[in-house]
Amino acid sequence: MQGFIRNRFVRALPALGLALLLGACATVKAPILQVEGLKMGKVGVTGAGMEVAFRVRNPNPESVLVERFDYELFLNGHRLGRGFQPDAVDLPGFKDERVVSRFDLNFLSLPGAVKAVLEDDRAKAKVKGHFYVRRGSGLKRMGFSSDAEVKINR
Repeated sequence: MQGFIRNRFVRALPALGLALLLGACATVKAPILQVEGLKMGKVGVTGAGMEVAFRVRNPNPESVLVERFDYELFLNGHRLGRGFQPDAVDLPGFKDERVVSRFDLNFLSLPGAVKAVLEDDRAKAKVKGHFYVRRGSGLKRMGFSSDAEVKINR
């Protein structure tokens, strides 16, 4: 009886291995997002509009549809606020896209040190947030975080 059970188990191992392998292949890696540049827009009394240029790369061989993403933006360690990109980005396998997001900067909530950073030509930018990636009929939330040295355009 033990031999019979052992033989069935040994015969089932290849099927189990195949199932695990197929499951591993179905795992989608989160896209990679990095700040590429910042452009100051129209400045008002209490704030300014800003364009944040991102490079979004798909590390997967298959196409990935990012329905939207939200993020927090930091310059030289100071938090500027939250932003979002509401438009979908379709990323072919192993390709990247440039995405520009409008970011509203509220001067009333920023310390003077941050205002001084915005007057420089370059800054260390950090961005962290979440992608909402289409998987079948639902959305999968995937985190991201990256740092970059960027140019601030006026």
